[in-house]
Amino acid sequence: MVNITDVSRLANVSKATVSRVLSGSRGVREESRLAVLQAAEQLNFRPNATARSLATQETNCVGIILSSQLGNRLASLLPLLEDALVRMGKSMLVRFADNASQQQKTVDELLGGRCDGVLVLNSKQPLNPDERIVQLDGVSDSSNVNISYDLTFATESACRFLLGKGHRQIVLMLEDKSSPAGHSAIQGYQQALQQQSIPINTQLIMDSSENQQALLGLLNSYQPFTAIVVQQDAQAADAMRLLREFNLAIPNDISIMSLEGTSLAEQLNPPLTCIEYPVERLVQESVHILLAKNKFNMVEQKKYLGKLVVRESVVTR
Repeated sequence: MVNITDVSRLANVSKATVSRVLSGSRGVREESRLAVLQAAEQLNFRPNATARSLATQETNCVGIILSSQLGNRLASLLPLLEDALVRMGKSMLVRFADNASQQQKTVDELLGGRCDGVLVLNSKQPLNPDERIVQLDGVSDSSNVNISYDLTFATESACRFLLGKGHRQIVLMLEDKSSPAGHSAIQGYQQALQQQSIPINTQLIMDSSENQQALLGLLNSYQPFTAIVVQQDAQAADAMRLLREFNLAIPNDISIMSLEGTSLAEQLNPPLTCIEYPVERLVQESVHILLAKNKFNMVEQKKYLGKLVVRESVVTR
């Protein structure tokens, strides 16, 4: 089996130099670095992960804590996360935790020697402060770095688009309107309507934890509406199915928009107009900050804007 001694002999440098090059340390002459890399490639040398972590006191593993409530977004998030981490020479350990106590317990477990850092997606409460934690779309009042989708801007943009199409009775369907994400979306909804001097009808702001029941209650109340803004694409799929059962056509009777924009949005009939969640940018920034050596100058919260994608699920009134 090829070892570090073989590489040092072929590169004509010391074993210490080989170790510094392979660990990414500075202070190595460029000609020596190139010689080591060329020798390692020629010999097909791969450093032993266990030995390397003992030497560097690092696991080279990043914990990813997910929530099952992420739904269809998981299909796009996980491959992007894995690709970004592999490029940085890291592996990932995936765990699921849905409530606040589970998330904190899982964070403590992973940072107790299993992982060098943890990325928490959709955190339910402010986690204990730790520079090894980055929260993605987590609560905004956390002391940890939080990278998030600007849901206020997304909701305001969606409502302004619908208002421009002549809609005045707009339903807002949220996963949990009492959550931080829910509060952000409601703020954007209110801002858009207030700019047009349209009164806020609180009956049109719905908590859709039970999606079909919430919409069914709205339909049975005979509350007039011409458009629906949903938080997730899966909610749009459920809404379309139920509206058709009531002989309502999409988009001619009811227009629908989403604040997510996963691959499901294109597969629906009609294809879904949305404010597209900037998943690639969020993943890249989260991994970059999590693996950065110097975190002292980083802001605690960064928000990213989605973009409007117009498809066939919205018509002009």
